[in-house]
Amino acid sequence: MKLSNIAKHLLHLARTEYGFENSVATADEIFAAEQLFNILEPFKDSHFNELYTYDTLEFEDEYDETMNEEENDDEFVSYDENDHYYLQNQFTLEEMENIIEWVDEHPNARFSTISNRFRKIKSMNYITRFREYIENNGTRSDKLGKIKEFMFDQFYLKRTIEKDAVHDDDLALYAVQNARELNWDEFKASKSFINSFKREHRISSRRINKIITRTKSNKKFCSLDGN
Repeated sequence: MKLSNIAKHLLHLARTEYGFENSVATADEIFAAEQLFNILEPFKDSHFNELYTYDTLEFEDEYDETMNEEENDDEFVSYDENDHYYLQNQFTLEEMENIIEWVDEHPNARFSTISNRFRKIKSMNYITRFREYIENNGTRSDKLGKIKEFMFDQFYLKRTIEKDAVHDDDLALYAVQNARELNWDEFKASKSFINSFKREHRISSRRINKIITRTKSNKKFCSLDGN
């Protein structure tokens, strides 16, 4: 293949799609051109090429640090913070776990949003008391930590070591697999749970382009009759 013909047609496609502008190339544009040339170079001696495009999850190189919204103390409604018996009478253990799970999946949710979804929540201090109560009774907290640790280990192995593509469905499979091993049969890896895990570990989706080239062999082979 002739790289000059490939570059010529590439220029034609670019001008057809985006128009022609006679301007001096910037440093970033020159750098991009050099990278494209490095990609095209293997085509010179090849007779077969295929472009594979696929999406995978990847560790982010950079991330935008966002500030969580602070809760307004005026939104709190006073109650006896030390009265755990009150909470036990008003909420079942399962309700507490469900509320904490939802709050953890929505770390930026304001108190008004939480109380609107869970009508019996009268103060953000309920959340603190729920966490203490759940931890003291040995429930989902430890299991969630183990599940997330297992998910991260599997993701690192598949993506960084084995270089396999990983998707949201794979993360969900890792989570459910480990939950079953922990005898947590009712656990479900919801979309919000997966998104929360990705934010926590700075994981995002990325498109990968992979070019497969085959070069012509210069070896000469002899036939059985010696020619």
